[in-house]
Amino acid sequence: MSRYSVRTTAYFRKSFKKLSPDVQKTIAKFINKVDFPSTPGKKLVGNLSGYVRFRVGSYRLITVINDDQLVITAVYVGKRSDVYNVNKRNFFEIV
Repeated sequence: MSRYSVRTTAYFRKSFKKLSPDVQKTIAKFINKVDFPSTPGKKLVGNLSGYVRFRVGSYRLITVINDDQLVITAVYVGKRSDVYNVNKRNFFEIV
């Protein structure tokens, strides 16, 4: 299996900074796993269609996966109760 490269958006970095250091470490460890793209993700529907979410404890990592170029773009991370209330267009307003 080929290794995917992971990119982040400004919106992801902003939301990541708001997390506690312990949670940041857990999410960074999850992203840097060798089998990150093969970890079961869930394709989102509705206003977040086109995105894939990964569950990391009680947090959700919202990504865009480009299999052609082997690139995963992390666009948002947040608590499960908050992440689905984010409007899709906000992901790229801050980029």
